Amino acid sequence: MQVLDEHSINSRVAPTIRDAREVLAAQLPSISMVFCEERLSDGSYSDLLTSVRATWPETRFVVMLCTGEWEEYLQAMHLGAQEVLRCPLRPTDIDLAVIQAMKQSDRKGMTARALSNYL
Repeated sequence: MQVLDEHSINSRVAPTIRDAREVLAAQLPSISMVFCEERLSDGSYSDLLTSVRATWPETRFVVMLCTGEWEEYLQAMHLGAQEVLRCPLRPTDIDLAVIQAMKQSDRKGMTARALSNYL
């Protein structure tokens, strides 16, 4: 994720829904965005998305779907995902999602000058 590397944005990786919930509970409000794959070893994005919406409604949530199912896309949006990216992902897909989130919230300390490099 080139945008993250170039602007010193901190990221955390959680391989399971349980780990993600622990990271969110310990790190909020400093986390403003969650990327979640369609399936994890202990559940699906919908499990985490439901928790995030109930507990941290301001946190931007992006789902990465690899099935390409239209119904799954609609469900993710219905549950409150701000964006749904489809596989195969291009690096620019993730960059654009991050840029949009930074434009909406300056919680990561990004400046307009830093964003202008990507617009």
